[in-house]
Amino acid sequence: MKDLVIVLYNIRSIYNVGSVFRTCDAAGISKIFLVGVTPSPLDRLGNFRKDFAKVALGAEKTVSWEYAKTFGTVYKKLRGEGCEILAVEQDKRSIPYCSFKTTNASTPSRLFKSER
Repeated sequence: MKDLVIVLYNIRSIYNVGSVFRTCDAAGISKIFLVGVTPSPLDRLGNFRKDFAKVALGAEKTVSWEYAKTFGTVYKKLRGEGCEILAVEQDKRSIPYCSFKTTNASTPSRLFKSER
């Protein structure tokens, strides 16, 4: 199975981000990139945030994550690694994620959630 990475771009709600951590932990996601204003599990002093932990239920300590200031930084990094990048968004042109077929079986797929 390929490694999957999620990029959360400008997701403002700490509760939504904590919930994504919990879901990613259950789904076996390899890493989460937190970009822009997306809150991290750590406060400005480097301590785990209690409000985040309440929703993430421990996943903030088991799922690998990294913060980046801009999406361009993460995009360049993933493309540089030869990753296939998919956007997850609700749109009339969207296809169900389970229907997606990779174009290159040897390329790791990386998923990201676009800005809302």
